[in-house]
Amino acid sequence: MAGRTRILCLDDEPYVLDGLRRYLRASYQVLTTTQPQEALDLLGAAADEPVAVVVSDMRMPQMTGVDVLERARQISPDTTRVLLTGDADLHSAVAAINQGHVFRFMLKPCPSDDLKATVAAAVEQNRLVRAERELLEATLKGCVDALMDTLGMAQPALFSRAGRLQRLTQRLCQELGVSDAWQIEMAAQMGEIGAITLPPEAIAGLEGGTPKSAAEAEMLARLPNIADNVLARIPRLEAVREIVRHQLPTDRHPMSPLRPDAPDGAWVLQAVREYDALVWRGMPPDLAVATLSARKIHAPELLRVLAGIGGMRVPHEAVREIKIGDLAIGHELADDVYSAKGMLLVARGQVITERLLIRLRNYEMTTGLKGTILIVDL
Repeated sequence: MAGRTRILCLDDEPYVLDGLRRYLRASYQVLTTTQPQEALDLLGAAADEPVAVVVSDMRMPQMTGVDVLERARQISPDTTRVLLTGDADLHSAVAAINQGHVFRFMLKPCPSDDLKATVAAAVEQNRLVRAERELLEATLKGCVDALMDTLGMAQPALFSRAGRLQRLTQRLCQELGVSDAWQIEMAAQMGEIGAITLPPEAIAGLEGGTPKSAAEAEMLARLPNIADNVLARIPRLEAVREIVRHQLPTDRHPMSPLRPDAPDGAWVLQAVREYDALVWRGMPPDLAVATLSARKIHAPELLRVLAGIGGMRVPHEAVREIKIGDLAIGHELADDVYSAKGMLLVARGQVITERLLIRLRNYEMTTGLKGTILIVDL
């Protein structure tokens, strides 16, 4: 049965499930249950082998089919939802459409040919939804990565921070099991794009979250709006924009939380930004987490996972000196790299990409590099 499309059928009548299994098992891997909560648990546990279609009865003692499909949409948004009912009244139909976002209705008793055709259409709908999402993620992520890589070469001191935030956000989302984590990761990167408007003397204030003047503080406070204006020109990034526009300056008053309408992703990114600013100023990672915890703003589970990750490495810890010939794609720089003439080429904290490696080797062959190359020793 491995590799076959999975269909989940829910009905409080075992004989109905027997019929559904009999008609569908030739083409699909069929999961069945008479318990609504068990069906939802199966959906939640299906990360590696997602369920393509859920077929739910309407009338059940513990939970209505509309309630099941509404919760199923929250647990597994890509799963296509089909309602099986013997009582097709208008109220039930409206509720199913508005709350459960059902793809099709099937009336009991359902002829086998109609059942097979409906499930086949639902499976195709699931395939289309997943393909569109995967294409969107891959295309946008690739474009943003290329953009940030290019900007990182042009202004390395500014965009090393974006790379740090993106990597820490990625690890945090993996540990938390966040769905659509790519949106938060993209917000971590694109949220920094407004930094290109900063004068050189304000860069340190951005890195450590400690502006030296009221004018610098005002500049930093405007960065989320600048990033939002850029994102507004890119289609399909509404969720990313919502995360970015809710970000607060990291030097804000400790008791100033995000707005009540802030999405969960905004809280994740805000915690990462505040944590990174503290560590970048030289605070030990464990003390940085304790500082965030004392503010009593961020969720304890979020801070617990952040503490477990260990956070961004402090540049002077666990580093190794290497020669330019040994520098490879994927190495994380533990210190800035300058040309022999004193020009900053790549900032500490950046991960070496193919373009950055070519840049450094080109400078090594022409003007030369200043000092040594230090990388984080994994």
